[in-house]
Amino acid sequence: MRYKCAFPLVVSIIGGMPLLSSCENGLTEASDSSLQPKVVSFVVQNSPNNTLSIMALTNTANASRVRVEFGIDSALNETTPSASVHSNNAILPLLGLVAETKYFTRAVAISSDGQEGVSEIISFVTETPPTDIPRLLLSNVDDPTPGYVMMGFSRFNLIQPFHTYVGIFNIEGKLVWYRRFEGSVIDIQKQPNNNYTVCVAPAPFQAAFYELDNLGNVLRTYKAGANRETDTHELRLIGGSHVLFGLEYRTMDLSEFTGKTNAIVKGFLIEYYRPRRSPFIWKTFDYLSVTDAVVNVSLTGNNVDPWHGNAIEIDTDDNFLVSFRHTEEVIKIHSVTGNIIWRLGGKNNQFQFINDPWNGYSHQHGIRRLENGNIILFDNGNNHQPRESRAVEYHLDEQSKKATLVWEYRSTPPLFSFALGFSQRLRNGNTFITYGSIPRFIEVDASGKKRWEATLDTTGLFVYRAFRIDSLY
Repeated sequence: MRYKCAFPLVVSIIGGMPLLSSCENGLTEASDSSLQPKVVSFVVQNSPNNTLSIMALTNTANASRVRVEFGIDSALNETTPSASVHSNNAILPLLGLVAETKYFTRAVAISSDGQEGVSEIISFVTETPPTDIPRLLLSNVDDPTPGYVMMGFSRFNLIQPFHTYVGIFNIEGKLVWYRRFEGSVIDIQKQPNNNYTVCVAPAPFQAAFYELDNLGNVLRTYKAGANRETDTHELRLIGGSHVLFGLEYRTMDLSEFTGKTNAIVKGFLIEYYRPRRSPFIWKTFDYLSVTDAVVNVSLTGNNVDPWHGNAIEIDTDDNFLVSFRHTEEVIKIHSVTGNIIWRLGGKNNQFQFINDPWNGYSHQHGIRRLENGNIILFDNGNNHQPRESRAVEYHLDEQSKKATLVWEYRSTPPLFSFALGFSQRLRNGNTFITYGSIPRFIEVDASGKKRWEATLDTTGLFVYRAFRIDSLY
């Protein structure tokens, strides 16, 4: 016998948490076939991390999968991806909801042969998110790429205790997802497994990366090995493997370079962890020199940061492309031997720059390899005259060592982000650019026309880099 829910809305308790609404079968007979899929019970519950997300808890019979349909009216024009049923139960997130809005929803049980059984429609009302989450101020919207913008909010001063947030906004600038963290949120990315990774620094030298599901639950923590300090710039997940930067400090005599006899020098390690294999560890102290630093990087202070790694890309041949800001170069590193394959930019540049009025980039961020084989990065431009930031795309001939500038975006009027930033190529060919220390976010098409632009409504914060994502699921 198949039943459809026709029970009045009730408040239930599961695991000590109140459920907004529930619906249980037992009143209306809808079919006399015991093999028809049916929704036995369907309840919705607030997410503990986010008032704009709802957890739907379903119990079904004769079903292999289940989805949830929802909307602000009975048309139910939004749907979750279907989820597998385990022991007749499934939990599905409802994401991208608008604050203080009444929604209607129902569960759909799906059998292995595609038959469906539905629950009664129930309703819930979303709550108000915290008022101290920064908001976006839009200044230009002209046929932008559909999707969402995600970013983490940070403060330059990490000494005083404070909290900040991860925020995801729709293309209209409305907040649709958030999560609070104690300390600065330095980075957030959506990884290939569709989980988020967030770097949080509650205090100096205490950063860690957290992998989150789309309800904001922490699934795993990532840190540098051997109790080293974890650098905040990058974490990449590749299947069951991951790579990040670790940090180490050595006391060095830099008096030969007018520095201190006991300078504390910061070194970067590429730490690559793969299942059933020994970690791959690559150290700047072993392969680079402190004198590789460009002219405006001081070697005379008590603390010296001559290299400053800030991005890691897994290249198409499984080797690494690594951006070092303070040497103004991208280095290709063999992921097995550790040998340097080539160096692009800086004092040890091996390439000829072609069609580039600045003959390369300065204090860059965010190296990525594109599907067309080119590379893209954010050129902060600290040593350009005049100083100006831009997004740049180069075609690399790695045999003849030629780097041809094939596309750039320079804002009118010019913008200069002295630190931070990112350039992201979108699937439709547009480019999403973060001017991190300003902060400003601009989407442009291939011709350089602005399609979307926003800033923050809050002062005193910065965004290391923002990303466009297609879906919250």
